Amino acid sequence: MSTQDTSLPRRLLLGSTAAAAAGGLLTGFGAGSLRSAQATTQIPATELGYRSFYGQYQSGIIDAQQEHAVFIGWDMRWREGSKNQSKKQQVQALLQMISDDAARLMSGRGVLADTEPEMAQPPSELTLTVGLGQSLLDVIGQGTVGSMPAFANDELEEQYQQSDLLIQFCSQDPTVLHHAVRAVSKNLRQLTTRRFVQTGFMRTMPGADTFRNLFGQVDGVNNPADQAREQAVFGEGSWIPNGTTLALRRFEMDLDRWDEVDVTGRDFALGRRQSDGSPLSGTSVNDPVDLTAENELGLPRIAANAHVALAKPGHGGETIHRRGYNFDDGQHAGLLFASYQSDPRSSFIPVQHRLAAADALNTWLKPVGSALYAILPGVDEGGYVGQQLFS
Repeated sequence: MSTQDTSLPRRLLLGSTAAAAAGGLLTGFGAGSLRSAQATTQIPATELGYRSFYGQYQSGIIDAQQEHAVFIGWDMRWREGSKNQSKKQQVQALLQMISDDAARLMSGRGVLADTEPEMAQPPSELTLTVGLGQSLLDVIGQGTVGSMPAFANDELEEQYQQSDLLIQFCSQDPTVLHHAVRAVSKNLRQLTTRRFVQTGFMRTMPGADTFRNLFGQVDGVNNPADQAREQAVFGEGSWIPNGTTLALRRFEMDLDRWDEVDVTGRDFALGRRQSDGSPLSGTSVNDPVDLTAENELGLPRIAANAHVALAKPGHGGETIHRRGYNFDDGQHAGLLFASYQSDPRSSFIPVQHRLAAADALNTWLKPVGSALYAILPGVDEGGYVGQQLFS
């Protein structure tokens, strides 16, 4: 197709971008097909409220965390004999369509034939981050991240388990976020079946990258920063250059029973003070966790089964970047634990096994969701997310 074709109303393009992808019309995206001249014009990333869709890494990973998020998982609806497209070609067309929508939305424009394009402005730091399950990597024939193992205390619900495709939507404005989620979801209806929608929120604490979870605790303390964060997320062991992995766990919190625990008991279970997030072995939130520190009776200040004791990396390879969110769906409340790391087998998974086996907080936590995704590398302008897998 020529760029002139894309100026036609979406109804004439078989009803939507999704229909175009279903018909194979997006094949060759990034080489001059279904991409309008307008779609390639990006507002500078430095302008307030905009984050670029293009770059070495996908946005929404190591850049500043936004206050609102929606994680959506979809499973593919394979179309047998559709325009002679193979399953691999169907995945490619899907990623091309998502890329076009994401580039538009993140630059403050609606998707093609958007009925509410005004809701895309201003984008309020909107990001869309795309990941694939191992099932789609197998279809493509490239890459290995494996699957999330079972952990000791799992009580998983089918709806919150592994999907073929995941998109993490984040923004500072829940209205902009809602519009982006709905616009992309409408385009995926013909191509996928939605498995889950998980909505989260947080509020960054003043002068810090931390937030309060629904237990009242300071969350996100001691996340790696700057080069250490980049190395932990995209460094040695990553499944593909400039790509990473996302471990997504959903924990329901028993807040009624937590209300019965006094402050001393809460601090003991976490190993940090609820008041300011400082470790029981120190006085400031940024003090290191010292598992050898003793109190005046010669007893450990931090118990061996305290959360921070078990979560503390045993070596540099266990470092992860946490980007979690609170959730409250009206029936249950808790934490969406989103963890980015280059190789989950040497970092997230061994740490999670330790926590699942002995964490003092397990008394008030129930893991009901668990999944692992290959997060695709960043996108060159004029290209599409995941293009490296089809070269």
